[in-house]
Amino acid sequence: MTLRTQRSLQALVMAGLGLFLLQRIWSGTLFWYINQRFTLLILLAAVGLLALARRVLPAPRTAGAADQAQDDAPGQDHEHGHDHEHGAKSAAPLWGLLFLAVPLVLGLLVPARPLGSAAIANKGINTLAPLTAGSSAPVQLDLVSTERNVLDWVRAFNYASDPAAYTGQPADVTGFVYHASGLPDGQFLVSRFAVTCCAADATAVGLLVHWPQSEALENNSWVRVQGPMAVAQFGGRATPLIEADALEGVAAPDHPYLYP
Repeated sequence: MTLRTQRSLQALVMAGLGLFLLQRIWSGTLFWYINQRFTLLILLAAVGLLALARRVLPAPRTAGAADQAQDDAPGQDHEHGHDHEHGAKSAAPLWGLLFLAVPLVLGLLVPARPLGSAAIANKGINTLAPLTAGSSAPVQLDLVSTERNVLDWVRAFNYASDPAAYTGQPADVTGFVYHASGLPDGQFLVSRFAVTCCAADATAVGLLVHWPQSEALENNSWVRVQGPMAVAQFGGRATPLIEADALEGVAAPDHPYLYP
């Protein structure tokens, strides 16, 4: 492979990566993998890749121009009719090109989807965990009860000196269904993933829900649950539970994750 060919392939891969990132930003699927606060950095990276691709791409030239330029170069002694094998010798190793191409190929071949119940089966789920904000900003616990999401309720119970104080407060949350093993009939977990930086550090959080027809709900289906809060036992400790008096299926949100 000549150096010119290799540089053309490098430019193609870098341009492909830049366009791939821009498409993910535009479609919103990028936020199935990283925290949305990194949007500007990813946008700058995409633009930078496109700029590098333009810089690396060899300028077009007419037939025979390369031979003439090499023949006229100082210190070069080429015979006419030489096949110019030095082009292949001057090419850089291909591992760098493969390093750039692998993430692009994987991104195109692997379907984009957010984390769901399969990830919970591997990583577990928290119903009462000390989840703190990813920055120095204090955790807000004084929210109106119907404005709390799944993560807000988990935090509220975690920091409460007496979780029973929340008994009877109305809850209105949205999340996906997860049927954890060991739950009694008529209960499931309404769940979300909390993401600090990227999907690799995602933590599943969930609230127990009592709903007589819970067995009819499929894992990963998104629901809106309304009802008063109560305290139940799960995993040997007090855990928040919603005594659902209303439940409806909803479409998955464009941004399915919550951000501590």
